[in-house]
Amino acid sequence: MRAALMEDYLDHARNLDCVIELGKRVDLTIHTTKAASFQDLAQRLAGVEAVVTIRDRVMFTAQLLETLPDLKVISVCGPRLHPHIDVAAAQASGIAVLAPAASDSPAVVHRATAEMALALILGLAKNSLDNHLNIQSGQWQTHVGKGLSGKNLGIVGLGKIGGSVAAIGKAMNMNVLAWSPNLTQEKANAAGARAVSFDTLVEDSDIVTLHANATSESANLFGRPEFERMRRHALLVNTSRAALIDEMALKHALDEGKIAGAGLDVYWQEPLPADHWLRRHPKVLLQPHLGGFTEEGYEWLIQPAVANLMNYLDQLDKQGGMRRP
Repeated sequence: MRAALMEDYLDHARNLDCVIELGKRVDLTIHTTKAASFQDLAQRLAGVEAVVTIRDRVMFTAQLLETLPDLKVISVCGPRLHPHIDVAAAQASGIAVLAPAASDSPAVVHRATAEMALALILGLAKNSLDNHLNIQSGQWQTHVGKGLSGKNLGIVGLGKIGGSVAAIGKAMNMNVLAWSPNLTQEKANAAGARAVSFDTLVEDSDIVTLHANATSESANLFGRPEFERMRRHALLVNTSRAALIDEMALKHALDEGKIAGAGLDVYWQEPLPADHWLRRHPKVLLQPHLGGFTEEGYEWLIQPAVANLMNYLDQLDKQGGMRRP
């Protein structure tokens, strides 16, 4: 059986024991770049019978599925199905779609994302990248940094990741403010935070960090009106979902000095295009969507999807093979 793992930008999955075992059983190709076009993607998947797909990096639309008559099964990484797969079209074509049982991400994953948020906060506050580059070029002290003790840390979304960030903020002697639509003061107190209104968080925070889900209600949660009300020295960090921020409103806010800087680990298009304005903006610190993608996070993400595919192959063997209708 021909199988493909799509798309592992870090090329790390091949080092996992579960993927090594899968490679012993199927003719496995691991793609480490994003397909350049629909035609390129269709060509990559031509003749492939089984796919392991990492998150929502590939859109399995009805149009794509129609071009893949050999495809039998798609196994999804992550604890739920994502809208990147047209499940109805897959089922109509006799393609099995496998997803691991719903489960909460382990502490190692949400803490790693919280650590990424902290890295961006510290990098921005201490001008870490500029200082590093300036030293390399022969300069010495060129920027004065910001202290964090006593500053207001505004957390949007006080779930597991936001709660971990709150604990870090408290450990750094910051005043932790938090908001989410259903946040109670009791829950905020348990995390060492103070529940405030969204307007208060926007207006009073020295640093705002986003840890909310992207929904129709939260799309563009931070747009021009919010940036106009933020403190001009404020920093915005997003390790959650790009859709929470209006891209052009962010550009305007940075260009016009409405906020002092932004640290991002998520983007409106990924991988970030080579000519994207963010890549050359002096007020941003960027990471390539690595929040939960640690060595430990990879194991949690990929192993269940591979296990599902291996179980599927076991059933296939018992049935003496299976053909799509």
